[in-house]
Amino acid sequence: MPKSMTGFSRAEAEATNGKCSGEARSLNSRYLEVSLKLPKSAAVFEQRLRELAKQRVKRGRLDVTVKWERTEESFALPALNEEAIRWYVDVARHLKETYGLQGDLTLESLLNAKDIIVYEENNVPEEALYGCFETLLTKLNEEREREGELIRQDLLGRLEKIHSALSEVEQRWPSVIKKHEETLREKVQKVTQASSIDESRILQELAIYMERIDIAEEISRLGGHIGHFKQTLNSPDEIGRKLDFIIQEMVREANTIGSKSNDLYTSERVIQIKVEIEKMREQVQNVE
Repeated sequence: MPKSMTGFSRAEAEATNGKCSGEARSLNSRYLEVSLKLPKSAAVFEQRLRELAKQRVKRGRLDVTVKWERTEESFALPALNEEAIRWYVDVARHLKETYGLQGDLTLESLLNAKDIIVYEENNVPEEALYGCFETLLTKLNEEREREGELIRQDLLGRLEKIHSALSEVEQRWPSVIKKHEETLREKVQKVTQASSIDESRILQELAIYMERIDIAEEISRLGGHIGHFKQTLNSPDEIGRKLDFIIQEMVREANTIGSKSNDLYTSERVIQIKVEIEKMREQVQNVE
């Protein structure tokens, strides 16, 4: 079944000390692109989350943003960065001993130095993070599946229009080809009566010409592509690229029919077919 590459979802996951919330958005893209925006404390989980996203989304651009908010009762306490303090003291001693510099490292100057006072890391609980992420992807895929079903119905409707127009061409073509043959035979008779041209040679060329304008094979192949397209629409796998290739073949057969047929009725039906195929191509660009 087709799945749209575009979709949007929101999700939240409550924890004892806060709330994890996020948004996921997917857009059209030729390949899979995953972009994650996570809290700093969740950086350690990024690769695992990225792999999880690749399992759920096969094609398109996926942007996921996850935020973590503490409850008011769960605030972070300041703490001294002992390692940074030792570094500043060692640097001050090294400068005095090595370069003979004067001055003292005071408490006031030390407290104003960068990273001396730090706050407890605002860690995202792993359970809340994964719960929020899973819900985002589930809701996103549900939205993409709903959109994909609308695309499927539209494609099936256009396939029926193509099949109908092709059936009209197929039913009319025997009489068209017969009329071509009769007209050409009349011209051949006039030519052979007015000259000494070998009649068998002319009839041979006539047979070759009639074979060149025959579109029976193209009609059959285009009908086969229509059946293959319908069958692919029911596949559980990602089908966007495959549908695109089938449409390319449909365009090729329709163009050949149009170029071969020297008949206004057939040309009009070929134009209808090509219009529907082009609309299908636009829809398929949004299928995973």
